[in-house]
Amino acid sequence: MTDAKVLHETGKHGYLQDRVESILDEVVPVVRETTQLELPALVVFRIVDAETWLIDSEGDLTGFVSRFRARRPRWHAPAIGLVERMSLGRFRKVAPLLGGVLVMGATTAGPADQSQTMLVPEALAHSGVLSSPYYLTQLVAHELVHHAQNLATRHREVWAAEKPAALLRAGSVKFVEEGHAYWADQEVTRRLFGEPKDIHTAPASIHSDVYQDAMKNKTIARMRRGPDVYTEGRKIVTAAIEAVGPSLFNRVWTDFSLLPTKDELKRPGRWAERLVAEAVSTDQGAAA
Repeated sequence: MTDAKVLHETGKHGYLQDRVESILDEVVPVVRETTQLELPALVVFRIVDAETWLIDSEGDLTGFVSRFRARRPRWHAPAIGLVERMSLGRFRKVAPLLGGVLVMGATTAGPADQSQTMLVPEALAHSGVLSSPYYLTQLVAHELVHHAQNLATRHREVWAAEKPAALLRAGSVKFVEEGHAYWADQEVTRRLFGEPKDIHTAPASIHSDVYQDAMKNKTIARMRRGPDVYTEGRKIVTAAIEAVGPSLFNRVWTDFSLLPTKDELKRPGRWAERLVAEAVSTDQGAAA
């Protein structure tokens, strides 16, 4: 049983609290059925202002770095500190554009095995999420999947036992997390509305001028270089789930060795083939 709570922290935008509560009531059981993952006993969505988003997002980032530092030899501390300062510097430089304009939703670590999702109303308006109830439903479903992932991996601690850098979403971690959430939100909206609803393919006209100008920012453009973790991640996850099903796919959350390699990120079929082979091997071992 999952209790979903929406905290209204801005003093306005009360209508958004009602909408998110209604969507959560509908989406929670569908996300659980679609992903075949458990959700935390308490799911928290917070409606916050951009400044709160910035402070709490920065705290989440430094928290993961601290957990990473604790797993590394002490003599690595200076290098880790340098990386942290550089990362925070880049984040602070673009944070107003991210939290106040571009980021549709942000799910961070909460107490114990819980997570919490922050929604900034102004950013939802600029990004076009509020232009249709379909898109807000997609967003809530997407972030809710991150709650389930975080519960399964204990906020990546399961992976970190094998590879501490997983705490920083190194390697394929970000592709799997975002790709899985993207795959799931498409499945959830298809079940609810008869067809997938996808803001990523929506017409540019739903975005505000402020949003479109922010996307042209040089720092934002540099951050977006390289493979897109959402679209590319969805490709590899879709191929894998179609090959082994969501239940067997979920072994990746508790076994770091099952995450895709660099080569498999480029060739989704290869990762799917390996997951099939691993499933067959596990079944044969259990039978023996």
